[in-house]
Amino acid sequence: MALRLRVILPYTIPGVLALLGWWWFFSRKKDDGHSRHKRLTAPTEVQADSALTELDPTVEIQKSSSRVQLVQLDSEASTPQGTCLVPPVAQHLVGRLIGKQGRYVSFLKESSGAKIYISTLPYTQDFQICHIEGSQQQVDRALSLIGKKFKELNLTNIYAPPPSLALHSLPMTSWLMLPDGVTVEVIVVNVVNAGHMFVQQHTHPTFHALRGLDQQMYLCYSQPSVPTLPTPVEVGVICAAPAGDNAWWRAQVVAYYKDSEEVEIRYVDYGGYERVKIDILRQIRSDFVTLPFQGAEVLLDNVIPLADEDHFSAEADATANEMTRGTALLAQVTNYDGATGLPLVQLWSMMADEVVSINRTLVERGFAQWIDGY
Repeated sequence: MALRLRVILPYTIPGVLALLGWWWFFSRKKDDGHSRHKRLTAPTEVQADSALTELDPTVEIQKSSSRVQLVQLDSEASTPQGTCLVPPVAQHLVGRLIGKQGRYVSFLKESSGAKIYISTLPYTQDFQICHIEGSQQQVDRALSLIGKKFKELNLTNIYAPPPSLALHSLPMTSWLMLPDGVTVEVIVVNVVNAGHMFVQQHTHPTFHALRGLDQQMYLCYSQPSVPTLPTPVEVGVICAAPAGDNAWWRAQVVAYYKDSEEVEIRYVDYGGYERVKIDILRQIRSDFVTLPFQGAEVLLDNVIPLADEDHFSAEADATANEMTRGTALLAQVTNYDGATGLPLVQLWSMMADEVVSINRTLVERGFAQWIDGY
């Protein structure tokens, strides 16, 4: 028996050692792979490379499937807190702002002491929002560093309150009116009644900027610190008014009711009139009135209410809304109303290969009467 063990052991021990060796090798490989996976997926802070050392104090990077967040906080509790929200950043610049493996963001954190979030917008995937928090000095430092690298970025603080300007001194922009005697494409954005509408020129070069303006106003006026309109309210002043879905639109005060503390406003981009309490309105920032007002108020030419009626019926209004809703139309200014000065227009819809007059259709269906030279 002893002889048999002496014969077997020289061969058995190396085999066991070999098995132990293979087990150790594969367990190390598995652990290395696991730790490598953790290093790739977990947020890390990377030291700034030599190319960034010439710029100068703190940012955390957090990643999720839906967005990348960068934040900076105030390290001194006694220092006044500052907040900055930069206008939308184009998608192709976001990667450069974060940097490879979060390197540039980490550098910003270490250099400024602020925290930075980059978050997606609910309206579009083409732009993201950069949110910076910290003391005012930290925020200014972060903006300075970002501005040195990204000269093309608009670093205006959307959270900044409106400048202390007298409301009547705000730069008023012109209305984007329809050209005389020229047929243009429009979309109807509001039907006051069957013969009275607001249209937008969706092919005009300035139209594409309206969505970005809406986003910036939403972000600005979602903050509680924005000043309300002073009273008594000046008729004609431009302000910011809440709209549906938490939106904020530009509006003009057209009437002031002192006793009830209400005003009537006209939405200058999306059309329509509304009577509201003064305290829900906010002062408009001067840079929010640089874009021409996009809603052109028009009257249908040659169309008036039926005989013995001083207004269009609810059925006429519903028909006009149905014929104009959600489709591009053709419009041409043919005259101006003597009482209001509003443009009188002919409006056509394009159905297949046929061009249909909205004006004449209302008359043919018995909802209005035709009058020449109105």
